[in-house]
Amino acid sequence: MKVLLALTLLMSTQAFARPEISIPATVEISQRPLLRLGDVAVVKGANESLVAQIESIVIREDARELLISQKLEAKEVLTILKNEMENNEDFRNSKPAFRIPSVVKVEFAKSPVSRQEVERKITNYLTARCADCEYKITIQSTPNPANRAWDLDMSQLSTKGGFLLPVRDGDSRQIKWISGTIRVSKLTPVTTKLISQGERVNSQDLQMQMVDVTFAKDSGLRIEDANGQLAARALPVGTPVWASDLKREPAAKRGQIVKAIIGDDTFEVSVNVQAEDTGYIGDLIKVKNLETQKVLSAIIAEKGVVKLQ
Repeated sequence: MKVLLALTLLMSTQAFARPEISIPATVEISQRPLLRLGDVAVVKGANESLVAQIESIVIREDARELLISQKLEAKEVLTILKNEMENNEDFRNSKPAFRIPSVVKVEFAKSPVSRQEVERKITNYLTARCADCEYKITIQSTPNPANRAWDLDMSQLSTKGGFLLPVRDGDSRQIKWISGTIRVSKLTPVTTKLISQGERVNSQDLQMQMVDVTFAKDSGLRIEDANGQLAARALPVGTPVWASDLKREPAAKRGQIVKAIIGDDTFEVSVNVQAEDTGYIGDLIKVKNLETQKVLSAIIAEKGVVKLQ
């Protein structure tokens, strides 16, 4: 099916701009008359503010006609988006690109709340929080709202694992729930060789791979974060590396002779001093001038080097 790129219609020649808003060639929606862009759109590269704006753009005040035609033409959507770009400065400044099939086949869900629609909305919301993550949403159950003027409350949505998503049911504001699970994968350092306990980790020993972090024990790292640290345990080939798998080596140890620097870019003097504390880069420690026995404060600039305060 021919795909229309709305960049030429709605934007300047800044063609590679993000974010991107697309609509699938076939899309399932919930059984309610009001049809908004957020009900059918797949959003990439957006922030939460833009996702909220997309949710507010109305395509059809009454979508019941779609029950007969079962199609939504791109020119109708693009006309609405063009008007939004002209009248909404925030939306215009986000410089979105659009990918919309010339004709979108619309299918209404058999249940009042479309699982596919909810999955799209949750994915759009979570991707706005973590652009480098990949999400797999599984909807386990959906409610039967008392009327069709219901809204999802994303403010309480968890970012991974099991979730209960509130459905605020019309004017009564009665709350019902959608249940499901969220699995998330993220680029994470993975070992390319066996790294023994206590061995220093080098960047060439790691490569970034998408790893399921849904039940990760702690936060992920970048390769540069792990480089130079010591392995706290043996890490076999293909093992994802977490912060708890590494231990930092102190940049200065108590009793160690370190180089102390004082001055600026135009004038600098260095002298050997003794560290009175153990610390890491960025830590403020005490150092002693062994000739004068004077104790001074210094910030650890790099391994074995401090800058006097």
